[in-house]
Amino acid sequence: MSHPTLPASGRASALALALILSAVGLPAHSGPWDGTAFHGRIAWSADGNHNDEDDWGASPMALAIFAAFGVQERLVHFDYNNILTATNPAWEKEHETSVLGAVERFGFDRSRFYNCRRNLDAAIASLVRAVNESSPDNPLYLVLAGPMQAPYLALSKAERGKLRYVYCISHSRWNEGFARAYRFTHNKRDLIALGVHWVQIRDQNQFLRTSPWGRRARPEEWAPWHWLRDAQDDNLRFLWRRLRAVTRADCSDAGMAYFLMTGDEEARIAKVRSLLADHVLPAPSAPRARVRIEAENFAVLEGARLDQDDPTASHRLHVGFIAPAGRILTIFDEPYTAKRALYDVHVRFAATGDGCRFSLAVAGQGAGGWTGASGARWRVHAVERVTIADKDRIQVAVHCPEGGRARLDYVELHLRQRGDWEP
Repeated sequence: MSHPTLPASGRASALALALILSAVGLPAHSGPWDGTAFHGRIAWSADGNHNDEDDWGASPMALAIFAAFGVQERLVHFDYNNILTATNPAWEKEHETSVLGAVERFGFDRSRFYNCRRNLDAAIASLVRAVNESSPDNPLYLVLAGPMQAPYLALSKAERGKLRYVYCISHSRWNEGFARAYRFTHNKRDLIALGVHWVQIRDQNQFLRTSPWGRRARPEEWAPWHWLRDAQDDNLRFLWRRLRAVTRADCSDAGMAYFLMTGDEEARIAKVRSLLADHVLPAPSAPRARVRIEAENFAVLEGARLDQDDPTASHRLHVGFIAPAGRILTIFDEPYTAKRALYDVHVRFAATGDGCRFSLAVAGQGAGGWTGASGARWRVHAVERVTIADKDRIQVAVHCPEGGRARLDYVELHLRQRGDWEP
């Protein structure tokens, strides 16, 4: 099954030009949190009303994380229950209990919170306002903890020129519109096409979920969370009660809140406990030692399409080239990265037929090329010692002989050493 993205050559050129121009006036990274203040604003969009109850625990956990950093006023929009194609009224109520309970306990402005099942128009209008107030000095970090439909409705109505200052953060292919049992009208490619910056982090289920989807958690699977149950602070015991309401130990979406405040993609339970129970603020991870840019998140897919349901690919998604020649192109614009740094660039690729040629270019300059051996399995090619600056264009181009086809999974940057970067 695939969802094609097939721009004609003229449209692809126009997209590439828009991409290049969009880099002008963007905020310089490192990250939004510098250890003392948050630069920019935060928006959040979550489901919790169908399919999976994990948001009943994740939403209040995320709000507790933000409150621990003292950024309540930086949260300008929060919508929840945002699955529009199906719902469960009892689930809507449970999630609202979690959200509004956390609002009261952790000191947030309730007027910024919207139940999409009851007040979708107001939720969309709120997010549109947040986008339209964005600027180079005041970007918006939009955390996507639910499917893309409600965010797309808002972003498509916002001022187009403001979308270059919006950073969409995601960790879940399900949220991104690739659910088998749902027919979502929009996926992440629709948001990327509007001109936002896509920030894909590691799947947080491996860090903040201790029991699998589909059954109640067993007693031993709750044990890693007993620090919430046994806390002196009733606000932490509230988080325990909301996690127990889920019936399984999962608050995985909250890992995106931890990443936004730290740059750390591994939001392990011990780290969250240190923050919430021991009140130890972690230092921001600047720069990140590893940055993965999924191929399907590149702004321009030329002669290529997004292919899904590949269990061997990262996030089960990759880009397949439908023509002998094509390219993917994006602007390097990731939080918690350096203005300029020396990286080893790992490109995960596959080729069918002999002689497919791959090339990496950064800022319009060739950085390395290689020929892919025929075979269906994924391989990784490393291009060493590549200097990449904030806002540089990164391109991977492919040319295959007749009968050959190529695929790309991701481009991953590995910082060579901390001394090889400019803060």
